[in-house]
Amino acid sequence: MDPATDEPTPPGMPRLDRRTILVCVAIAAVAAAGVFVLLLADDTSTDASPSSVSSPSSPSPSSSSETDPGTGPSGTLVPAKEAPDVEFTRFDGSTATLSDFRGQKLVVNFFASTCIPCKKEMPALQRVHERLGDDVTFVGIAVQDDPEAAQDLIDQTGVSYDLGQDPTGSLFQGFGGVVLPVTAFVAEDGTVMKLHAGKLTEAEITQLISDNLLAGG
Repeated sequence: MDPATDEPTPPGMPRLDRRTILVCVAIAAVAAAGVFVLLLADDTSTDASPSSVSSPSSPSPSSSSETDPGTGPSGTLVPAKEAPDVEFTRFDGSTATLSDFRGQKLVVNFFASTCIPCKKEMPALQRVHERLGDDVTFVGIAVQDDPEAAQDLIDQTGVSYDLGQDPTGSLFQGFGGVVLPVTAFVAEDGTVMKLHAGKLTEAEITQLISDNLLAGG
């Protein structure tokens, strides 16, 4: 009889006492725990999914940036962008496209009545417009705005240059605009020389016109 089990031991089999059985069980338990730890370590070291990489944040409406249409994201040269020839409606009801201004140095400012930086910027644009006269043409475009609210903003800021509406935002999107205000500096042949997002001061407007539209001529 096997004292550990109180059952007869089959012929030819060694007899194991209780202490031997407990030692074997303990060794087996330690070995199983070691294998589990190794598997867990291997699993955590290889878990690196693409979703854990955070993407760059989108620019906020208060951010200010300049885009040079002559360079790509990596700094490589790309063809300069041409101003989109999308029709817009003036506040007097007549229609126009930017191709109507070919042969003129052009500043196109996109604004909206809900845009506080636009309200602060527009008087500066008006002052530069008055100072430069016919040397540079200014056009203001209200983007997806209520016509009456846009007209109220025009009256408040006192701007008198050419003004129109872009109710669908297609002209704004054609320039690559994202946030307001956006100001484009367009050469006489329709080439977009510079696109600036964010409020500009009078001095900055003057400098950008000088650098991009009046340089050398």
